[in-house]
Amino acid sequence: MTSGDVTAHERAAAERAVRHALESARGVLSVQVTLSVVADPSLPRPALAQAVVDLDGRRVRAQAAAPRIVEAIDLLRERLALRASSLQAR
Repeated sequence: MTSGDVTAHERAAAERAVRHALESARGVLSVQVTLSVVADPSLPRPALAQAVVDLDGRRVRAQAAAPRIVEAIDLLRERLALRASSLQAR
């Protein structure tokens, strides 16, 4: 899902980032990604990338805000990979 000025290239970058973050995860049942950009120059981090993943019935959520959506997507990839790997290490 997207909100605000999000390009097809940025949507594709988010898909690649989430796939990369979850490449070693087992039991991925569903993934929902939301990209949002608020058109307000006074905000320090108007871009938000969020992901909610169902890993074998356990919900994993990660999000990141940044000045630009590409930066938020990169941060999301890192956070999602960390959360997914720590959950499966248990």
